[in-house]
Amino acid sequence: MDIKAIVAKQPRLHLTPLPTPLEFAPNLTALLGGPRIYVKRDDLTALAFGGNKTRKLEFLLPQAAAEGADTVITLGGLQSNWVRQTVAAARKLGMEAVVVLEGEPPKGDLQGNLLLDHLMGAELRYEPNVPQDVEDLEIQGVFPITGKIAEEYRSKGRHPVLMPLGGATPVGNLGYINAVDELGDQLKELGVKADYVIAATGTGGTQAGIECGLRLSGMDTKMLGISVSYHTRPKEEEVAELCNATMDFLGCGERFTADQISVNYDYIGAGYGAVTDTALEAVSMAARTEGLILCHTYAGKAFAGMVDLIRKGVLTKEDTVVFFHTGGGVANFAHPELFR
Repeated sequence: MDIKAIVAKQPRLHLTPLPTPLEFAPNLTALLGGPRIYVKRDDLTALAFGGNKTRKLEFLLPQAAAEGADTVITLGGLQSNWVRQTVAAARKLGMEAVVVLEGEPPKGDLQGNLLLDHLMGAELRYEPNVPQDVEDLEIQGVFPITGKIAEEYRSKGRHPVLMPLGGATPVGNLGYINAVDELGDQLKELGVKADYVIAATGTGGTQAGIECGLRLSGMDTKMLGISVSYHTRPKEEEVAELCNATMDFLGCGERFTADQISVNYDYIGAGYGAVTDTALEAVSMAARTEGLILCHTYAGKAFAGMVDLIRKGVLTKEDTVVFFHTGGGVANFAHPELFR
């Protein structure tokens, strides 16, 4: 199907110059002695040091802007890339931002993403104990936490809009359907066929968007999601459901089943945000071979998964791999002790 035509029909705000670069990684390819590795540089989107969420916000915010919303409210971790980019988008559109951060207020100076949230003037509220099932509801757009704040703001005569954590919705997924269309054009220009696309999987929206984009474009490329956290349900089921909801939204008859979705759980460690030796090795490797700055929470774990799959021979010299760099390197400044 014509992805450009599908995307053109949807309301959109252009928040960043696109396409992002697709770069060959010759030093990394040589070091690992495996597949040809390309990097899709979604860390170079324009909102407050960039990242993958900017693509989603381009499609998530137009309705809010058209309806005269004056405040954006969302939830995320203390070092959330989603929160940082959502705050930046709100500011770019002339809106206030309120964010609920999962954790205790820091005792020392603000660092990393949290510093940027503060610098952009977001109202920061802290929620130390958010159960996984409650977070799941926020992801699904039910809003048990942020909905109460929205009511508070409405009572003051404000016009808030709620953004589901991670932007993992059919509308948000348009961002990565569009990214796959970009990628297809770039690969065609280079005369390259990609066998695999690899990216971090958290809330699942980026993977769902890529899966839908690959299906709609007819590209013979396999998506490998590297999970960065544990989930209450098998992520394959959640991503398949999100893909189907996206196809329904677009009026397409394509259907996905869980067995068609690949999510690898081998590189999570103790859980979301947990430090793993393999992620730290990946952060160092990417920086010292290609000058790429990953974080240990998202892109670092996904990169570590890619490296391990190469070392195990799952990804071979005959393959071409595209690694989606989803950003997040700003978070490294909150954890300098990890890189001594």
